[in-house]
Amino acid sequence: MPIAVPLRAVLLDVGGTLIDSDPSPSEVYARVLTRLGRPVSAGEVAPAFRATWRELCELHPPGLDRYHLLKGGEREWWGEFVRRVIARLAHPAPWREALDELFDAFADPGLWRVYPEVPDVLEGLGRRGLRLAAVSNWDSRLPAVLAGVGLDRHFEAVLVSALEGVEKPSPAMFQRALNRLGLTAPECLHVGDSPLDDYRGAESAGLRALLLDRHGLFSDGYRRISDLRGIYAYLG
Repeated sequence: MPIAVPLRAVLLDVGGTLIDSDPSPSEVYARVLTRLGRPVSAGEVAPAFRATWRELCELHPPGLDRYHLLKGGEREWWGEFVRRVIARLAHPAPWREALDELFDAFADPGLWRVYPEVPDVLEGLGRRGLRLAAVSNWDSRLPAVLAGVGLDRHFEAVLVSALEGVEKPSPAMFQRALNRLGLTAPECLHVGDSPLDDYRGAESAGLRALLLDRHGLFSDGYRRISDLRGIYAYLG
């Protein structure tokens, strides 16, 4: 389908799109909790982690930054998360010590791996004259993580929900990115791995959208790519 307005920028989600934790969050939690109490496996932690994530996500209205909901901000939010995981596991680890270790662990760029195709694709998009912005639901540790893995240099703007006070899928998050770039919605494409936060969120703000479906989890109701190189086929 012909594109009436020339594309001038690509906005990208971060977690699951550009980077992922290695080892997995469940493995990191298992190591910390085992050190602070009885042995527990990543396989045991995983369902408790997923259930707690769903539970806390349901407590805040979509589009509002979750880390502003608790008086203590993001650290208090993660403290509540850790407490609930430990409670689900009936684990004896002291939650404050676990939080300290886990908060530091996920702030370490060494925990995060960049998907193999990402650096070349970001370079390639830049060579095509496309401006790049990162738009992520994350806490305030993200800019340092991006710098630590060497991706920050590619982005003209980095928008982090904890710093903006809003989250995807709110159109406000995307509008802020447009404002930083000085562009209109039809001039921008957003790529991310969440059907709601990234794909529907971007569309609701008037942007073009691609769903990055690395594991083939979603239907053909979306314009999907299996890795970031799929952007090139879309661009033509």
